[in-house]
Amino acid sequence: VCVQWACPISLATFQSDANLAINPNALASPPTFTRLVASELQELNARGLLVALDAEFVALELEAAEIREDGSKQVLKPSHLSLARVSVVRGDGPLEGVPFVDHYIHTKDNVTDYLTRFSGLKPGDLDPLHCSHWLTTKKAIYQKLRYLVDAGCRFVGHGLKKDFRIINIFVPSSQVIDTVDLFYIPGQRRLALKYLAAHLLQQSIQQESHDSVEDARTALALYKRYEQLKAEGSLEQVVRQLYTIGWQTNWKVPVPGQ
Repeated sequence: VCVQWACPISLATFQSDANLAINPNALASPPTFTRLVASELQELNARGLLVALDAEFVALELEAAEIREDGSKQVLKPSHLSLARVSVVRGDGPLEGVPFVDHYIHTKDNVTDYLTRFSGLKPGDLDPLHCSHWLTTKKAIYQKLRYLVDAGCRFVGHGLKKDFRIINIFVPSSQVIDTVDLFYIPGQRRLALKYLAAHLLQQSIQQESHDSVEDARTALALYKRYEQLKAEGSLEQVVRQLYTIGWQTNWKVPVPGQ
């Protein structure tokens, strides 16, 4: 329960949502998210919500590494990533899968690499003059996420540990449902979201680049599939089959139509 003393972020702060983008296209376009309505806010403040989250990042500094004589790589300086987009979708209800947060994060730092292949972000996406999306500040998005955490929301996602670390926010383990851990045999490799989506949902995602709304929805669908398999008593068998197929195919994801 989110009571006044437990939530340092106010509801008014959570709901405030100014768009920093001044690009005419951004101002003329409706947001790609639907804000929580009164009944959802009531449920949020009463017991928290089930939500799915995904975040995208850009590189401010690239990794510096060298190759040893034996061919192995030694990292001299790790890359410095910065939060660039956050999407949070509803986990259930009539608007299940609909985002109520889909914000790009303005940065004044020099972006070395937009990591477009992995983030879907392009030059201009974080610049108020050129951005055609809903643009906000790191502080504003942190406050929104902090409010959700303090309200007791349960977060579904794939690889959330990294997301939360770079966002620099602590989320109790009891509120984290990470699909990277749901379909996993200890001691083996962890399975990619794209691989799980293809084999468990028969969905083809991340064809050209990543999209945080699509990834959040996919993680949510995988969690629902996990609950179904668990209830049927077939979870362990399905997970073993996932690894068997992976070893046989060298972990290649099926191509649609082939």
